[in-house]
Amino acid sequence: MYRFCFLLMVLAVLFSCDRQRVDNKVLVYIGTTNNDSLKGIEYCFLDTVSGEISQPQLADKILNPNFLEVDAQNGLLFAIGERSDKKSVLKSYGVDEKSGQITPLSSSVLNGQGPCYVALDKSLDKLMLAYYNSGEVASYVLSDGGVAFLRKIKHHGKGPVLSRQKAVHAHSIDIDPGSHFIYAADLGADKLMVYTQDSMGLTMVDSVMCKPGSGPRHFDFSPHGDLMALVNELDCTVSTFAKDSAGIYRKVLQEVSLLPDTFSGFAKAADIHFSPDGKFLYASNRGYDCIGVFKVHERKLEWVDFVTEGIKWPRNFAIDPSGNFLVVANRDVNNLSVYQRNKRTGRLTLLPGVAQVERPICVKFYH
Repeated sequence: MYRFCFLLMVLAVLFSCDRQRVDNKVLVYIGTTNNDSLKGIEYCFLDTVSGEISQPQLADKILNPNFLEVDAQNGLLFAIGERSDKKSVLKSYGVDEKSGQITPLSSSVLNGQGPCYVALDKSLDKLMLAYYNSGEVASYVLSDGGVAFLRKIKHHGKGPVLSRQKAVHAHSIDIDPGSHFIYAADLGADKLMVYTQDSMGLTMVDSVMCKPGSGPRHFDFSPHGDLMALVNELDCTVSTFAKDSAGIYRKVLQEVSLLPDTFSGFAKAADIHFSPDGKFLYASNRGYDCIGVFKVHERKLEWVDFVTEGIKWPRNFAIDPSGNFLVVANRDVNNLSVYQRNKRTGRLTLLPGVAQVERPICVKFYH
């Protein structure tokens, strides 16, 4: 009896350790660009304790799945891509979280030009898209695993950088988690467009003028609900905003550079994310290939570091749900690099393992 009980205890400990090991793995989906018909959306797993990343596997063959969105609550993945006739499509998939494999659910041809961003509304029943080439945003309602078009809105305006701002270029769209306002960054117009949404789709209610020639691209909201951070592609800066009396992020608080004083070459900024605890902000730059690290203290950014090791054309990056690691999509060296985050200082340390994937430009944790 004693030996039997001891055996059960050993098995229980082993099962517990194995269970803990499995639970440490988080699923990662990867969007790619300029891929051939044999490539597409890929997936891998990140160990949120060790930082070990598995080698990616193909999830679905699709041309140029340049941006992804996940709905872990309902087991869904969404992707913008192309058909063989070069028409843009929005595809939805069912997700097997344990294996990472996906099952196609729907595919809808898009009627805007150059879709570059897709995000879920807070209700999880609508998708919002930004179209770079046509300078538009659109909303779709989810229905039985598919999507149905609701409304599309054209932006208006231009900026002083003639090579990039002769026309509007909507580059991202997302909702403020702390309000009902939806923002779209327009690189061509130097504006943050402000929307609300109802059952009929998006309605523009306001706009926020950004610095002329800055080229707003992506933005993120502090988890504390008191700060929006915007990365500006053209002048390689980060701008922060506070809310006005109407609850719109309109008050410019600060602008910081993503370039060292000694840099004089070509660069353009790309992506931006707060840490899960809101104590640090990270932004990526291409040309001067780096992740800029900033401490957030009383709504002010304090420069910490420009991390360059292991980074090459970081169009997109993501912080894992635990906040322990940051994963960078390095388009021009065909890999994902992993950095351990020091939660006290915000600094990043490059880990030895990389995930090999052809021209990655989007990283989404499934959580």
